[in-house]
Amino acid sequence: MLFAFVLLLLVAEIHSAIQSRFTNIECKMLDPSYAVYEQCKLKVLGRGIVGLNVKATLKKGPFNNAKINMSLWRKFNGYHPFLVNSTFDFCKYMDKSTRKMSYEKVLMDYLNKNSNLNHSCPYEDSIIIKNLVFDANFFKFLPWPPGNYMFQLMAATDNDWKTVVNVHFINTEIND
Repeated sequence: MLFAFVLLLLVAEIHSAIQSRFTNIECKMLDPSYAVYEQCKLKVLGRGIVGLNVKATLKKGPFNNAKINMSLWRKFNGYHPFLVNSTFDFCKYMDKSTRKMSYEKVLMDYLNKNSNLNHSCPYEDSIIIKNLVFDANFFKFLPWPPGNYMFQLMAATDNDWKTVVNVHFINTEIND
């Protein structure tokens, strides 16, 4: 019976796949004296390819401590928590040479491809994410059902929340 179930899952995986793409982004600076968003938008890069672009220029700095809260929400008559809600010390995380497999590592490895967040603190000028595309393989090992989702990232320095970024995306099932 177990063999039949595993075989059914493998066949279903061959004939269907999940396609993901960004649908909206919202950037809110909670402390406008600290930084300003010069860019916070999605850009169509090609047919069915949407890139995420964010540029935040720091007015005060450099900062040597930062705390990040990342959470994932799924839409069921409004957004509700789903799978991830994690807070970590960003500067300590970026300073470590070896990192264990975690949601933080998956997210930061993904962001580092198209951003200037790939070094340890201090951060002085601007934080830039350019043409970040939702990679279909990003969540391939997680059993995510089709639906609407929101990824929320909150950032703090000196134990004061400075910004909230909400990235909306959709997972749709495509069949061969």
